Amino acid sequence: MAAPAAGGDRIRAVHVAGIPPEALRGPLQELLPGVEVRGFADETDFARRLPEVEVLFAFRPPRGHWARATRLRLIQTVGAGVDAVLPAPDLPEGVQIANARGVHAAQMGEYALGMMLHFARRMPELLDQQRRREWRMLAPSLLRGATCGVLGLGAIGEAVGERARAFGMRVLGTRRDPRPSPHADRVVGPEETEAVLAESDYVVVVLPLTKETRGRLGAEALAHLRPEAVLVNMARGGILDETALAAMLREGRLRGAALDVFEEEPLPASSPLWDVPNLVITPHLAGFSRDYLPAVLGIFAENVRRLERGEPLRNLVDRQRGY
Repeated sequence: MAAPAAGGDRIRAVHVAGIPPEALRGPLQELLPGVEVRGFADETDFARRLPEVEVLFAFRPPRGHWARATRLRLIQTVGAGVDAVLPAPDLPEGVQIANARGVHAAQMGEYALGMMLHFARRMPELLDQQRRREWRMLAPSLLRGATCGVLGLGAIGEAVGERARAFGMRVLGTRRDPRPSPHADRVVGPEETEAVLAESDYVVVVLPLTKETRGRLGAEALAHLRPEAVLVNMARGGILDETALAAMLREGRLRGAALDVFEEEPLPASSPLWDVPNLVITPHLAGFSRDYLPAVLGIFAENVRRLERGEPLRNLVDRQRGY
């Protein structure tokens, strides 16, 4: 992890990649008076002007140009995941990376709970009946007493666990460094992922995408899920084998799934996933809300000031771990 830069250097301009700068210029100039907000016309412009960039606020910035970032001190990502930036072997060692950790917890906790309720109350079948104008009683299940497995018990996973336990659910969690949690009945290491899958009625995936987690939920791991289980992925598409999951749903080997993230985004209209039964598809919005961007900009502005003063950054990312 990079050490904090020495303070005393006034930052006079910040650059924005992946978001129209005009959308952020007003809010940022209120938060950082006197600081100019600059953007890029395209990837070619990004590569050409990267040597002038000192601070970058980024959403999926172009890769392959970091060796030119000779003045860069900070990359602030819009989201919690930094897989759009890392791995970056060409990124100068002294560049610090900060994320938006902590901004998503409430939204994503509610999303997970909403999807669990969606399947517990048998909404897919009820909506089908409504389309057919059919009146037929169905017996929903309760979340109370069910087991929720949370893969990745970080800040977001804790928020999921807190809400699940409020509904009377038993919560199992995995994390790289297992330790007790007030929002989980048991916390285990990632090597016990398959055991958690086998024991859970609902599985919520909130793992970071790293070299260790890419492809972690392949066909072999997914086979440990119970046929009556539900899987919710709001982490990254690269963690999950979408083809294997779709086959399980089509063959009735899984009750349901909700995917907010995909290997390819936006999900193409030609994707076969759109027609998979008992699959809810949402456009990567689990962590989003109307007050999301102001919260992230607040973290960014604070980090710019901390950078100027030579203080440790908020939400600093460990470049080796990838989160």
